[in-house]
Amino acid sequence: MTKKQLSLLIAALFVATPALADDDPFISTGTVTAGGIATDVNSGNKDASKFEEYQDLSNGMLSNFGFVGRNSKSWVNAYGENFGRDDMYVNVRGGMYNVFKAQAYTNWIPHNFLYNGLTPFSGSGTPVLTATFPQPNPATWNPLDLGYTRKNTGGMFEWQGTSPWYFRVDGNQVKFDGTKNGSSANSTSPGGGYTDLAYPVRYQTNNAAFEGGYTTRTMTFTGSYMFSNFGNYNEAVNYNNPYFGNIVDRVYLPPPNQYQRIALNGVVRDLPWKSTFAARYTWDKTKSDVSIYDTVAGGSAGSGSYINVQPETPTFNGEEKRQTLTLGWSATPMKDLDTRAYYNWQKMNNNSTDVVFCASGAASCGGGTFENELWDYKKNNFGVDAYWRVNRGNRLGFGFDWYDIKQNRFDFDDTTTNTYWVEWKNTSIDTVSARIKYSYIHRHSDFLLGDAGADANDNDYLFRFVKAFDLANYNQNRVKATVDWAPMDSVGTAFEFIYKDNDYNKTVLGRVKDKRWEVYGNLTYGTPSSWRATLFADYEDVKYTSDHRYISSNNCNSPRPPNCFDPSTPPTSQAYNWNSIVKNNNWMIGLGVDVPVSEQLMVTGSLIYDKVDGSADMTAQENYGNPLPLNAYPNIKTVSLNLKGTYKFDKNWSLTGGYAYQKYDFSDDQFNGYTNTIPFPGVTTNASQSYLNGWNANQAYNANIFYLLATFKY
Repeated sequence: MTKKQLSLLIAALFVATPALADDDPFISTGTVTAGGIATDVNSGNKDASKFEEYQDLSNGMLSNFGFVGRNSKSWVNAYGENFGRDDMYVNVRGGMYNVFKAQAYTNWIPHNFLYNGLTPFSGSGTPVLTATFPQPNPATWNPLDLGYTRKNTGGMFEWQGTSPWYFRVDGNQVKFDGTKNGSSANSTSPGGGYTDLAYPVRYQTNNAAFEGGYTTRTMTFTGSYMFSNFGNYNEAVNYNNPYFGNIVDRVYLPPPNQYQRIALNGVVRDLPWKSTFAARYTWDKTKSDVSIYDTVAGGSAGSGSYINVQPETPTFNGEEKRQTLTLGWSATPMKDLDTRAYYNWQKMNNNSTDVVFCASGAASCGGGTFENELWDYKKNNFGVDAYWRVNRGNRLGFGFDWYDIKQNRFDFDDTTTNTYWVEWKNTSIDTVSARIKYSYIHRHSDFLLGDAGADANDNDYLFRFVKAFDLANYNQNRVKATVDWAPMDSVGTAFEFIYKDNDYNKTVLGRVKDKRWEVYGNLTYGTPSSWRATLFADYEDVKYTSDHRYISSNNCNSPRPPNCFDPSTPPTSQAYNWNSIVKNNNWMIGLGVDVPVSEQLMVTGSLIYDKVDGSADMTAQENYGNPLPLNAYPNIKTVSLNLKGTYKFDKNWSLTGGYAYQKYDFSDDQFNGYTNTIPFPGVTTNASQSYLNGWNANQAYNANIFYLLATFKY
């Protein structure tokens, strides 16, 4: 096939004219690349899934193509890579100027979790997992790999032939196929152990969206409707429970649901003060109807039975409705002064079924009444900011943001956050640009559990002191500074510093402080016609401080002290406070080099060193519990080397060869000394034994990658 024939064939996908006029040729360029990759991975013959977590680096063929073509009426852009591999990507776009544009694409992404794992179950990848427990010897278990592939395929068409009116339709399908890791408690008590399970993943989401509008230089008005349908081929995973004498237990998987959204947008420009006003309103609804099972597994160690939890309704009808409104206005009321004001409102009504379990409270049903919680909320957000150019080289910015959320959470129902910030930018020196921004945030929440519990001998009394940090009161100070300096055409530098300090000043038990700071810098030397090198480095320090309380049982009887649920009570070995400080230091340094050896040969390379040092230092009153520090929480070190050379034989043909090396070391006290059973060695007389499949246990690897590619360019 000739170059002209190929151009005409691809252009025919988008151009409705029967032939191309001689005075308006369709000009195209493109590339076709083919070659291979060879990979040698050493993970100690254990788990190399981390190396291929989000990409397919297996031995085999590599390929890609690119195409760009256009004339005065039409255009086409196309690109594709990794054909036949798990991370294939293809995107084709084109159209006729001022008439229409269209797109078709597919994007595949793998997610690998575990290679060479072990499981006592048969049927992994299906909704039925079978095993006969106890199975204390992992040597008799079945091999297990965990991972799935996500495939997103879709397209769009937009009609512009009746400008300023337009119409657009989008559609895509997202499919997940494979397995992922999950687990389930063996009994209703933490002391019963747990079991790793392989969850089947067969999800499919179909999306369709329609949009139309009117757009000119001074105004834009659009309306759109979107519908999405999520389906799961498996409602639950059934498995033999090792604690309850091998009876069939159940874990529920994501249920099917439907989502729809209506959106209206409007923008008006060139108003007084050179202002622009924008507004957006959306309404959406999510629905999901699922059957409610009326039994759960229960019983005692080694002997299981089914408990009727007596749900008041056989079906859960889930329905959430949301509305949002966004208003924004920007203006220049006077020379050198830019201003902006905005308002955001959101409301969610939860009209789902209120399900009560065990309404009788009978002992045979668990001895209590249980009810699901339906979350509603309303959010309001308002803000203003302004930038004033003091003179040619200095610009000042100021801003305020107010945010409030009212919701029906059991611990906090009303939270208000105020943010104040100021920014200065300086460009007085032609070769230097500097900026610094300071922000202060104050959050206040209404705490609903301040009177929980009758007295300090009541279990619920402890709730008075425990606050979740996502809504707890706090003050934050934040600073961000950047400097860019280009002393000459061949040299460029950049520097960035970030500091953030959160103080949860009214929290007694929970997170009380967290602080982080980061510094980044890079130096670049070189010109487009010569070699170029870039050196960069980054350091980040993060520290979380939290306070906790240990109580050996659910009452304050002897030997525990009276008032044991009060953290201010003098400590004993049965009730005491303890503290944890989690630290993470992250280092990264890298070097990149481009060297044009000759007109035909270009060599590029990079070397990156990345290190994470994590730890958790724990202390307790009177050293009760003999707390031990976690010195690897986690510790990670990665070294990556990339070398690539490209030789151009002529204007059409080139050859690219490359080598990459990566070494990944991982140490985490949560996984160090990992065994497939707890306790280890496993025993046949322990119904509380845990069964683990190896997920995340052996992440370390080193890999050598070689590739060779031939490219034809026309």
